[in-house]
Amino acid sequence: MCQRFTSKISVQVEPTVLTDLEQAELKPRKHPGIIKPTHVELPTQLSNALKCIVGDHPVKKLLHDSQLLNRYINSRHPPPTPGEIENKRRLIVEEVNAKMSLERLATLSEEEAARWQRKRELEINKRLGQRTYAWKPINYGPYEAIVYAVARGPQEYAVLMRILSELALRNGEFKPRSFLDFGSGVGTGTWAASSIWRDSIYEYYNVDSSRHMNELSELILCDGQENKQISVKNVFYRQFLPAIDTKYDLVLISHTLFELPSLEQRRETLLNLWRKCDGYMIIVEEGTRRGSELVNEARRFLLRSEQQEAAGHTLAPCPHDLRCPRLSNQDDRTPCNFPISFVPLRLASNSTADRQTALYSYVILKKGELTDATQPWPRIVRPTLVRSKHSICRLCTQGGNLQEVIFTAAKHGRPAYTCARVSRWGDRLPMALGSPQAKTKPTRAGTSGSEPNSEASKI
Repeated sequence: MCQRFTSKISVQVEPTVLTDLEQAELKPRKHPGIIKPTHVELPTQLSNALKCIVGDHPVKKLLHDSQLLNRYINSRHPPPTPGEIENKRRLIVEEVNAKMSLERLATLSEEEAARWQRKRELEINKRLGQRTYAWKPINYGPYEAIVYAVARGPQEYAVLMRILSELALRNGEFKPRSFLDFGSGVGTGTWAASSIWRDSIYEYYNVDSSRHMNELSELILCDGQENKQISVKNVFYRQFLPAIDTKYDLVLISHTLFELPSLEQRRETLLNLWRKCDGYMIIVEEGTRRGSELVNEARRFLLRSEQQEAAGHTLAPCPHDLRCPRLSNQDDRTPCNFPISFVPLRLASNSTADRQTALYSYVILKKGELTDATQPWPRIVRPTLVRSKHSICRLCTQGGNLQEVIFTAAKHGRPAYTCARVSRWGDRLPMALGSPQAKTKPTRAGTSGSEPNSEASKI
C-alpha cells in the first residue's frame, strides 16, 4: 500500500548533484540515478550465430513453438510445498463435508458406506488436483534448446545487460576476474558479462543440467560453426556445481529458481552459491507475481540465514535490507518488477520484428559491507506520471515503504522537479525524502489536535 498525503513531502537533492544542476554542469536527463540501457538489441555477431544454428529448421514452426514456450514460462508457478498442499486439502475436506456429511455413514450398510467413502475420497482428490499447480521440470533436448535460444535469448540478454550495467555504474571499481552462471541455459549470462567486463574476466564457469543446452551455448560462442575457435576465452561448462571450494567474484542465477523441485533444494542451492560468492550475487526471474515472490524469498533467506559465511546487503533494486513492501500486504498482488525493451530475433528475410517489453524481477546482493553512499536513494517502482506543472513518482524508500510523491517546482525546487520529471520506471532519484506530513484540520470548539489524511492507494 502507498500512503498518499495532500501536504508537502520535503526532499533534499544530493548536494553535489544539486550544485551541478544549478551550475548547468549536469543535465537533468543525465543525473546519476538514471539507469541505462533502456533498450537492448542482440549484437550482430550473436544474432548471426543464432540464425546459423536455426539452419534448416522450419521457421514458422520454430516461431510458433517459441511463443508457446514463452507463454508457458510466464505462467509457471514454483512447486507447491507439502504445507500448501495440506492446507488446500483441509479446506477441500471441509467443503466436501458440507456436501457429503459424515453423519450419513450411520444410516448406511457396511457395503454402502465403503462405496460412499470411495466416492468422497475421489471428489476430494479431484478438487485437490484441480486446485494444485502440477509442476514438472522442463527437459531440453537438441530442438528444445534451439527453441529456447530463439524465444528467450534476446530477452534474457537484454535483462542481464540492464542489470549488469547498473552494477558497473554503481561500482565502477568492480572488475570481476571470475564469473559463475548457475542455470546458464544458452549462455546469455556469458554474453552479457563478456560485453561489459571482457578485459577483466579470465574465467566463465557455466553450469546447466542439460547437456544439450551446454553444447548449444558453446556452439553460439563459436558463431554457430563447430570448427571455429570460440570467441570468448576460458569458458567452461559443467552439468553440476563444482565440489571444490572455489570463489567467484560474480555469481548469477538467472531464470532458474522455477526449475528447482522444492523449497529445500532452492535454499540449499542458494546457500551453496552464496558460499562460492566473493563479491556480488545476482538473482533474476520473470517479472510475474510468482517470479517476484521467488526473488524476494531468496533475498530474504540469504540476508537472514545464520549459515552464511558473511553478512550480505542489498545493492539493488531495494534501497534497504527490509522486507519487500510489495509482499508485506497480502491483498496487494502487484509484483516488484521492472521493464526492458528488446527486439526479438529476426529469422525471416521479410521479418519486421518490433520492439517488445519484458518485465523482470531481480536482486543484486553484496557479500560484506556496502560502500555505495547512494544506496539510500529511492527507486521509482512504477511509470512516472508526467502532468502539467507536476509529476507523480511512486517510490520504494530507504525505510522499506512505498511512497507516492507529487513533485512540483514550487514545493520542491526546480532541480528536484526536473530530475523527477525525466526519470522513468526503474531509475533512482538522487535525493532524500522527508517524512510525509499529514494535512491538518482546523481546530474546532470541543475538539483538539489534528488528524492525518490517511487515504491509501495501491501503486
